[in-house]
Amino acid sequence: MTEIQADRLLPACPPATGGTAVILTALFAAAVDIGASLMLRYLDLSTAPRIGVALLPIPANVWLLVMIVRSVRRLDEFQKRVHLEAVVIAFLATGLAVFIYGYLQKAEVVGALNMAMVWGFMGIFYALGYVISARHYR
Repeated sequence: MTEIQADRLLPACPPATGGTAVILTALFAAAVDIGASLMLRYLDLSTAPRIGVALLPIPANVWLLVMIVRSVRRLDEFQKRVHLEAVVIAFLATGLAVFIYGYLQKAEVVGALNMAMVWGFMGIFYALGYVISARHYR
């Protein structure tokens, strides 16, 4: 599938002013995520409302994904390569961290792995991957 064809699969997105729109959307998505998590933890809801609250973060996070993909598509080839390497490093390092965490759970030295922790791993490893990749191409 060409980039033009793939671009048609994503809804229209107004151009972001730098990274500000992406950052604001990420903060909004995080707030929705935290709100849904708190609602599920502290509200006594029946099954149907719990499912609704659990699915509540989907629109904001899908919109964030669309904005990030569109932002990356506007980069030049060199910048795309740096980000691709950062994503590869983050993906592999997150997988390794989750794998190790699973063994630590079996050893009963850590608690249950939650979604926020995985997102945290991904963010930290992406930043680390970006630094590694950017330094590699200096």
